[in-house]
Amino acid sequence: MSFLTFEMFEVLKDFMDAPAVTGFEEQRRKRIIQHFSNYCDSVSVDVIGNVIGTIGEGERSVMLAGHYDQIGFMVNYIDDKGYAHFSPVGGWDPRVVYGMRVRIWIGDDENDYLLGVVGAKPAHLTEPPEREKTVQFKDMSIDFGAEDQKHAENMGVKVGCVVTSDSHLARLSGGDLVIGPAFDDVCSIGAFMRTLEELHKEPPRDLKIHVVATVQEEIGFRGATVSGFNISPWCAIACDVTHGIAPGVEPSRIGDVKLGKGPVIGVGANFTRSLWEIMEEKAKELNIPYQRQGVPGQSGTDAWVLQVLKGGAISGLISIPCRYMHSANEVISLNDLNNTGILFAATIRELEKKDLKHTVEVYRKY
Repeated sequence: MSFLTFEMFEVLKDFMDAPAVTGFEEQRRKRIIQHFSNYCDSVSVDVIGNVIGTIGEGERSVMLAGHYDQIGFMVNYIDDKGYAHFSPVGGWDPRVVYGMRVRIWIGDDENDYLLGVVGAKPAHLTEPPEREKTVQFKDMSIDFGAEDQKHAENMGVKVGCVVTSDSHLARLSGGDLVIGPAFDDVCSIGAFMRTLEELHKEPPRDLKIHVVATVQEEIGFRGATVSGFNISPWCAIACDVTHGIAPGVEPSRIGDVKLGKGPVIGVGANFTRSLWEIMEEKAKELNIPYQRQGVPGQSGTDAWVLQVLKGGAISGLISIPCRYMHSANEVISLNDLNNTGILFAATIRELEKKDLKHTVEVYRKY
């Protein structure tokens, strides 16, 4: 199976058509298991919901981590008029939520949802000062056609139902850029599928590779904490999205990160210098376009916890440029995604040749 641009689009679509709000990732998890099973020697799911695909039998292990949970909402109250009040799951900006078309999930199958809209007061009925203010979540509710609270209950909507935006994967002008919800961070699993295809051609002999689709990153790296502790890898490399230059997003704030210019290699305290140097060397050697991003502190990715679990790990981060992160319509480049997967595979093959140490004795008194 080839993962050229068209096929990568189809893999992403398969993942993104299934919801995975943090803590409710079941539908998407089933699809990831199916895809991993095409390439891995074994696939397992741990107690928190991480999907772990393993190849190879080496003593040293390399863990790739990218989260497949997404931001969304949870119904917390249905009023007597049948409107659903909700709270955000993950980091939403209320400015992009007001008036959003949504799906309320009432079951575990792909069509088990009701359409709704986050009600917005018409501009004709607002005073000028109102239009200048951001409507807060506590003042929003979802209209899904219920006549009253009892009708809502009969429709299957209850406290605890999760909600996603009603948007889908599509191409922008038929080119390399695609638009869709929750590229953060299921697109990393698409990149890992490209990595698995590359490694499948010539499986590593001296390394054991754990490709981990993690959960609950959006509420604090919980999946990576559990899987990283259990696997205890020699080397752990995270994959996530990073901000790309967009209207209102200046390079002085995020660095000169652009869509279509390649994967982004993170440099900073959260990462091991010898590893990011390997990534850069392999990218240059194989003519893989790449970008460099300085991360002076917390990376905001699974790499943050993987670096320091147990006795620590060699750690790194390869990111995918993304516009409009944490909105219903994010934008990424399929070429960037493809090249990210290739760079992961090239890095793993180079690590197989290296003897990087966790601890190096620098002095002994005889």
